[in-house]
Amino acid sequence: MEKEINLLDLFIVLAKQKVKIVVSGIIIAVSVFVIVSFMPKHYKSETVFLPRGSSGAGFMGLMGGSGLGGVGDIIGENPFGPRQYIEILNSRYIAEATIERFNLIEYYEQDKNTINPLDRTIKAFRDDVNISVEEEGGLGITGVLSITLSVSNQNPQTAADIANFMVEKLVERSRDIYAQSFVGAIEFLDRQIEENAVLARVSAENLQNFQKEHNIYSISTQMDLSLSAYAANLAEISSIEKQIQLLRLTQHHTSPEISVLRSRIALLRNQNVQLETGGLGNIFPGMTNVVNLGDDFTQLSVKARMFEQLNGLLMQQRLQTQLRIDRDFSAIYIIDKARPAEYRYKPKRVTACAIALVLWYAYLIPSILLKSILAGLPSDDSRLLKINEFKSALGFKRKKNR
Repeated sequence: MEKEINLLDLFIVLAKQKVKIVVSGIIIAVSVFVIVSFMPKHYKSETVFLPRGSSGAGFMGLMGGSGLGGVGDIIGENPFGPRQYIEILNSRYIAEATIERFNLIEYYEQDKNTINPLDRTIKAFRDDVNISVEEEGGLGITGVLSITLSVSNQNPQTAADIANFMVEKLVERSRDIYAQSFVGAIEFLDRQIEENAVLARVSAENLQNFQKEHNIYSISTQMDLSLSAYAANLAEISSIEKQIQLLRLTQHHTSPEISVLRSRIALLRNQNVQLETGGLGNIFPGMTNVVNLGDDFTQLSVKARMFEQLNGLLMQQRLQTQLRIDRDFSAIYIIDKARPAEYRYKPKRVTACAIALVLWYAYLIPSILLKSILAGLPSDDSRLLKINEFKSALGFKRKKNR
């Protein structure tokens, strides 16, 4: 008949081994505590910053936006979001710059490694860097409130310097990427300004020759107002077309911004049609109603004035682009700069001791109970025979039964 084992029997067995259990636990805890005390200490420094999101108003919102006659900001908004800033922080560019700046190849003991020392250092460095985000969400929309960059290092001052350096490189890199997107725009605008200057000079000479030939030096107030409005509309249409060409370099032709600009062109063309034919009230009687020579004079005047106004618009657009390239304001807002930590981040001696004790007792207590149970079994018990057979299969020498 098998002997029944109850819970009290197990506690009795453990009570008999209490000295072994307590003493072994003390030895394990003290050993781990001493070992962890001699391990390298790591300190963690954190810096918190806010990513600058899209303003929604564009550059024209900052500049007042009324000087271009309704022409929108061709430069657009800040293209970087919180996720893009995180990707830049995780980029190889910033990792390599940080490793070079603080000589981390030697810190991670990869200076004697002849096979991919930089890649191994980058991998080890990224293990000591953590990026977390503080999010706020509601109604299915999640927004990033802040980004926290944490850096761990054996030197508390170095940890703080690395965190601050990475944020500086983040700002620098985001500015470089942002400026690169406008290099083509500057070149395009320079060509347009040069071409427009040639056309403006030719148009001015043609108008002057026409006036000398036909002695046309003054036009009525209504005609002058009609020409001004007509030329201004043509100049704005041409400027918007230049904008559309620029926007199509980075956007689809069906994007909302391009659609709005095309609607504006249609409206301006409709106004010019009215100026050419029926006019707009008593102030603009219609340019087709003037004398025959007035038609030729109108065409020459419109061209000269259009190119003159277009030159001003192109120069303003170039200035806006150059200002964005040379901007000196930060792409992020730093809340807290990193500073040296006062307390070490790891290793935690108490935590290490607790884990070691849990693992030790997870082995010791079951082994004590198992030995007690096996000691109470008769030598011919089938379970004991199977255990001995298992030991023999593993290569252990079978003990002789006494």
